Amino acid sequence: MIFLSLYEQVKRINEAEYTINRLIYKHYKQYLNSGITTQQAIVLDIVYLAKRITVGEIANEMNISSSAVSQLIAKLEKNQYIKREINLQNRREVFITLAENGLKYFSKQDYVEQQVADIVYSQLSSNELDELERIVEKLKEIAAKEL
Repeated sequence: MIFLSLYEQVKRINEAEYTINRLIYKHYKQYLNSGITTQQAIVLDIVYLAKRITVGEIANEMNISSSAVSQLIAKLEKNQYIKREINLQNRREVFITLAENGLKYFSKQDYVEQQVADIVYSQLSSNELDELERIVEKLKEIAAKEL
């Protein structure tokens, strides 16, 4: 019975988080609707965090083949979200970096995050924010370890 109650509570938490994200998306759709797929967004996130990364490293991070990553990159490159740069120290290696539209994509995301912080999170007390951050960080560590 305890398991069911834990499951129900986690389900309510996930539904609340989904509703928050849906409301944010609905309100800021003009900034967030970029027309890219979820997998393309994941590639962009990986490149953004790494600043400069190889196709093989992206494939490893996503746990998919390099050829699958190359297909995603080709579409993103065509739409000027990313660019390929030859490593001058090893000309067989190609680095992937953000291009103009990729930089704009993250600039828009930063704008939305700032707005959400100002409008939504600002209504929580400092202690509530600290506690929320502590719990989310703990969940992230557990997920990284267990998954």
